Amino acid sequence: MPLIIPPAPQQSIDAMRTAMPLLAHRPALSRVAPQLSAALAASPASLSPTLSHKVYTLGLSDLAAQTGNNLGTATLAGWRHTIASDEELVTVDTVADETGSGYKFAALSANPSAPGVQSEIAALGQDADIAAASYEVSLLQIPALGVRAVWLHDPSGKAADLLVPVAPARSELTAGRRYRVSDFANALKGAAGRILADDDPRKGSA
Repeated sequence: MPLIIPPAPQQSIDAMRTAMPLLAHRPALSRVAPQLSAALAASPASLSPTLSHKVYTLGLSDLAAQTGNNLGTATLAGWRHTIASDEELVTVDTVADETGSGYKFAALSANPSAPGVQSEIAALGQDADIAAASYEVSLLQIPALGVRAVWLHDPSGKAADLLVPVAPARSELTAGRRYRVSDFANALKGAAGRILADDDPRKGSA
């Protein structure tokens, strides 16, 4: 069956659109996406995301302790909305507000990995092997390592989760390759362990 991309909460869409008039006048946006900047300023309510998906984060400690093929320690960070026009593409992140029942604007980005995420999801959606399972799509980020990967999760548990790193990828990973969770984690545990060791407050103590 086709990849499952859950619809974004309406509150998240509303939070994105509410922020648009202010975002449109940011000099950084005007430089990287002048057409989108003008469109956002003129009619922010008319722009709809070309792709919206959940974003999860995984900390280094959780990565270092990862065993098996269950990413249960990943934390839902919020929703990412991709807005595109011709060659221009930006993403808008929203996170849950203080009440936990709504969303608020968190970040605007022209991150170079964003087109890769969109392209990778589109390619996976055309793959017959992927279509054989009931995969739900989200994005997994490991901020401390600069890692982003499309996360395919089968809620039924019938198929093993897959992680597909997005370019630019770290040297331990291959962009576009499909990893089982255990293989993905094992490839990064060395890098995670080195950072954790450097941050250990006991380092250098007698």
